[in-house]
Amino acid sequence: MDRLTRIALLIAFLWYCFPTGAFSQTGNLHQLREKQSRLRKVQNYHSDTAYLNVVNQIAFLYADSYPDSALKMVQTNIPDCKRVGYGKGETEALKITGNAYMTKGDYTNALNWYRKSYEKAQSIDYKNAFPGIRNNIGLIYMSQGNYTAALNEFYAALQSANEIGDRFVAGSTLNNIAIIHFYQGKLKESEKTYRQTLAIASEMADTIGIVLAYNNIAEINIEQNALPEALENLNLARALATRQNNPEMLTIVSHSLGSTYYRMDSLDKAAAFFEIASKIARQHNYSTSTCKALIGLARVYFRQGLLKEALNNGLEGVRLAKNMGHTQLLRDANEIVSTTYEKMGDGMNSLSYFKAFKIYSDSLRNLESERIATTYDAKLEFSRKEDDLNRKNLKQKWLTFSAFAGLVSLGIILLIVNHNRKKLNHTYKELQQKNIVIESERKKVEATLHELKSTQAQLIQSEKMASLGELTAGIAHEIQNPLNFVNNFSETSIELLEEMQTGLDEGNTDEVKAIAADLTANMQRINQHGKRADSIVKGMLQHSRASSGQKEPTDINALAEEYLRLSYHGLRAKDKSFEAAIETDFDPALGKIMLAPQDIGRVILNLANNAFYAVHQKQKTGTAEGYKPTVSVSTRKLIGETIIRVNDNGNGIPESIRSKIFQPFFTTKPTGQGTGLGLSLSYDIITKGCGGTIDVQSKEGGGTEFTITLPG
Repeated sequence: MDRLTRIALLIAFLWYCFPTGAFSQTGNLHQLREKQSRLRKVQNYHSDTAYLNVVNQIAFLYADSYPDSALKMVQTNIPDCKRVGYGKGETEALKITGNAYMTKGDYTNALNWYRKSYEKAQSIDYKNAFPGIRNNIGLIYMSQGNYTAALNEFYAALQSANEIGDRFVAGSTLNNIAIIHFYQGKLKESEKTYRQTLAIASEMADTIGIVLAYNNIAEINIEQNALPEALENLNLARALATRQNNPEMLTIVSHSLGSTYYRMDSLDKAAAFFEIASKIARQHNYSTSTCKALIGLARVYFRQGLLKEALNNGLEGVRLAKNMGHTQLLRDANEIVSTTYEKMGDGMNSLSYFKAFKIYSDSLRNLESERIATTYDAKLEFSRKEDDLNRKNLKQKWLTFSAFAGLVSLGIILLIVNHNRKKLNHTYKELQQKNIVIESERKKVEATLHELKSTQAQLIQSEKMASLGELTAGIAHEIQNPLNFVNNFSETSIELLEEMQTGLDEGNTDEVKAIAADLTANMQRINQHGKRADSIVKGMLQHSRASSGQKEPTDINALAEEYLRLSYHGLRAKDKSFEAAIETDFDPALGKIMLAPQDIGRVILNLANNAFYAVHQKQKTGTAEGYKPTVSVSTRKLIGETIIRVNDNGNGIPESIRSKIFQPFFTTKPTGQGTGLGLSLSYDIITKGCGGTIDVQSKEGGGTEFTITLPG
């Protein structure tokens, strides 16, 4: 059962995200864009339901590959639908928001938006939306390992789909139930259901559904050790996914191919396919797929004896799974990390991660989910037999004794039912009272949470303004130098022009030529320093704007040097007596990498501000004889990653608080001098915005070093 979790939850989700019904009938994205453009020419197009539908359809197509773009679209479409009272459009927009968060791996937000969508659908009796929403809610629960809740949602979705004749959702839901059968080790039942979904997808010409069905069947082949059959099914799936140029499908199939070759001990091929899956998943911010690929790579490296690489990939997998709250991936990631530490001879760490593995493993062994599946299957079997009996219209004769026995039994049952009814009524009243108390407590908690969010927003704004103030002070000091040069050379040029005029009046051409050469040199210097001042002003304006998150080729060396010096001049603007040595060691081979320069600039500025503050505080104590405040920044280019280090020789960070420095609102500065958000925001930018890491090494009395690792 170790390989059960290798089935991607996103397989089931994405199959539902590519329906052949409501959304496919409008054509491809290009056609939708043209239709949107035409509708915009209509007066009050924001109130036109046709326009609102097109926006929903475009956002739906974006949700699986470009979730952030989808979120921006529905954020404006939801209020437009509310304003014109278009309940169905609002329901779809709320569900699409859940789809986007699902793609990002943010299951908490996804579940919240799906529930809002279902509540809206219920309020307007929009029955066609019921099965799809319940199916997606079931997927969230399945990703969290709560199979009981997942099966309840899937069965409800299946019933609703059958009632309205929605064949696509019925097929999708059967696929999801088959996945849970797979998790429970019921391989025959699972394969039978997957082949039903393949037949449905083929009839509906649903290429995505066909790819996923072949991938799912291959996973069963792998469990049955039928590896040639698995490769045959996966090659079919990969060919279709490549033809569709669908990144999500290519990620899923590449991961399955890696798993197959891993089982075949073809470790180089396995690593290659896991690398492909990881690369595509990172490019499109597929958190779940990225985590799965990292775990696969860790297992390959472990078997190859590359323990350091195995540990790095496993630890990153633990971090991603923890951020998503994904129980199955937490189990697998903790298992490979524990095994690697054990192989490396680190017993303490091995035991720690093994305990975590056991906790997540035990939580997935939910016998209640298996009982519900068995009960539901029995109900279906009974229903089929009952229909057969009704069609045959069998006439049975009851003996008098049987009838009498039946009456006696009925009387006993009625007595039991009456007793249980009274007991249930009593229990119901008690539950009502408890619900009243719970509702009261819930409102208190919501009020407290609202106040906390308001306070947090104010503190974050305060931190941003403080950072902007320090940057502005540094820029004011930095811009003064080129302005002084411009003024001095301008005054000199005026004097030279006066001398040139005199030379022209006297006819002294040699002197005029010499003066003209001096004027040319002066103009070049004025131009040079003017451009320098212009670049500083542009940098300030760029920093003051809210980051769009848009990545562009960026010279890290130039960016680091710029913000280091601006930080230094910002502190000197506050305290003219402060002096510190600035050291840089930039790797000339670094080149440009893709990132959001405003975000990385803020991180470097925060770290530099903290470094200068630390050495300044140590200097003011006067306890270290001959102490020379020094702050250094260095960069290094390694294979597949870029390293930035910010180092100071201040007092260092005590070990007792070192683990807390990235927590929001934690600060060691005196009251009024820090909000405790600088390092927290920097941590979020690096880990969530850039997919990198930020670590700290410090020695009390000996200084601190922050290390930023960026991919690329």
